[in-house]
Amino acid sequence: MLLYLTKQLCKRSGKKRFFSSVADINPNEANDFFDIPTPTTIPFIGSRLSLWQALSTQRLHEFVDNKHKKLGPIYRDKLGPISGIFVADSEAFKTIFSQEGRYPKHIIPLPWIIFNNEFKYSRGLFFMDGEEWLPCRTKMNKLLLKGDLKWTEACCNIVIENFMNQLQDGEIENLDEKIYSTFLEVIVSVSMGSKSYLKHRKNITPLVQHLAGNVIKVFDKTMKVEKWNVNFAFKWGIPQWKSFEMSMRKSLNFTYSLVDELMKICDDESLLVKMREEGINNDSIKAIVADMVLAAADTTAYTMQWMLYLVAKNKEVQEKIRTELSIPNSSYAKNVLRETLRLYPVAAFITRFMPQDCILSGYKIPKETPISLSIYTTGRQEKYFKDASKFVPERWDREQDHQVTIAASLPFGLGVRSCIGKKLAEYELQKTLTEIVKKFRVELCNKTDIKMRMRMVAVPSERLRFKFEKIC
Repeated sequence: MLLYLTKQLCKRSGKKRFFSSVADINPNEANDFFDIPTPTTIPFIGSRLSLWQALSTQRLHEFVDNKHKKLGPIYRDKLGPISGIFVADSEAFKTIFSQEGRYPKHIIPLPWIIFNNEFKYSRGLFFMDGEEWLPCRTKMNKLLLKGDLKWTEACCNIVIENFMNQLQDGEIENLDEKIYSTFLEVIVSVSMGSKSYLKHRKNITPLVQHLAGNVIKVFDKTMKVEKWNVNFAFKWGIPQWKSFEMSMRKSLNFTYSLVDELMKICDDESLLVKMREEGINNDSIKAIVADMVLAAADTTAYTMQWMLYLVAKNKEVQEKIRTELSIPNSSYAKNVLRETLRLYPVAAFITRFMPQDCILSGYKIPKETPISLSIYTTGRQEKYFKDASKFVPERWDREQDHQVTIAASLPFGLGVRSCIGKKLAEYELQKTLTEIVKKFRVELCNKTDIKMRMRMVAVPSERLRFKFEKIC
């Protein structure tokens, strides 16, 4: 599987709403699916060789971006035996999310599917579909996306406070690992509740640090086995598959054991208790929370690193964050996050299978066609963002006259299958950034140019190093 990428919006040019009406296209006037531009390839092989090279160098996002530059906003490519399409068009994005149906389906990494089927592991929301998925998702929406979320903020705050106590003047050794463990620990804190977390923190923190090392290996091993024919790798048990299988087993077994323990000690203001109150059974609770623990750290930790990278390169942004701290309801830190995710989306693509035939960018798309929304590409296009290559958090200010097409930057997705942890992630990332910048000046120590690489999520091409100078 070559596409393992997941994960009151409005399109703003002036005050246009996001869901503007899309002109109906007569199906008889739409172009045929096979008329969609496609790259010149070797017969029977398609783009597999060049895709393999892109995956090997972790540059799939650049590979697809270059194809869009040559072929336009929509193109078709052969992914093994399947013809899929890549779309870089904000209007098409709207159509996809408005027609994705009651039970949206996305692409799941093939190694994960084979592993789950073979070893009968029960997994969370990311792996659920149809009538199994919707009731659980509806209940989780109520807990994590709606209503008063002060309880989640309290859980975040105590973990972030502990992280801040580890920072000091100078370059922090293994800062990336500390960030990773911190955001993993946030999910654990939310799961067990802030009071319980404070009571048991000394025992929890070492477990989280151990788990963090295993989770990192899962994503790395998945990438390595993806370079092979995955079914072949599994059937013949090649070393890459064995290594992936071992990492996945260790991570899942350890996480399930951890969740079992958390269920015994969680307090009333915890996600685990709230899930029980919503009528979710214990097996589903364990599977959903375990997957949240496994998924959350990678996405938030690397986004945090990209934020620090950009503010370290732009000292005026640091100063403005400090200035805005005294302004009630300031949105500047949120704008910094949005601008970071525009340039470095945690997933370069969002994937869907449409439940019925549809028309995208003037072409007929058969139902169940794999579709990849190229949000890395649209986030960097001048037609959607003026001076698209520049880091300009101010472009997201509603009061400013910066032309922004919000539909072109959807790092959390959209619709009923958007990121369940969006609000939690936004809060913990903004909170951590403002706490760091409030207490320290941040300087980038790397001397070489940093590139974005894809390791399931967007990661830096080398370890980011920062120097902190305490503000008196």
